[in-house]
Amino acid sequence: QYHTVALGGTFDHIHDGHKVLLSLASFMTRTKLIVGVTGPELLTNKKYAQALESYSTRQQRVLDFLGVILNPRDYNVEIYKINDVCGPTGFLEDIDALVVSAESSKGGEFVNNYRAERGFRQLDILSILVIGGDKSSEENGWKGKLSSTDIR
Repeated sequence: QYHTVALGGTFDHIHDGHKVLLSLASFMTRTKLIVGVTGPELLTNKKYAQALESYSTRQQRVLDFLGVILNPRDYNVEIYKINDVCGPTGFLEDIDALVVSAESSKGGEFVNNYRAERGFRQLDILSILVIGGDKSSEENGWKGKLSSTDIR
């Protein structure tokens, strides 16, 4: 377990894939969970963008789910709006690990490079498989994965 764990995502129409990601992150932290929720500025080119839930709805659904699996007296949950590639991992130094899906694992490398440029400690990158994906998913554009786009 880590003192502080971060993760990020759009968390639109929260589904089982999001819940697995949030659950893993919460299981891996002892004290603080930092969740980045993508702001609308970065979502203008998303497929079916007009059907995206509002930022406040997505943020609240993340908090609601975490409220079911975490005891708020034992954990500090901080939500940040993501307005750039790194989100809070780019400006918060005191983070130990970053949870990513296999689909976004290259983003973890980018974050660590960005942090290194600023003299921040490197994060342990904890990658989980994509639900509905398989070993060949990366080569075929993650076809078959559980996706908010399909829900929209």
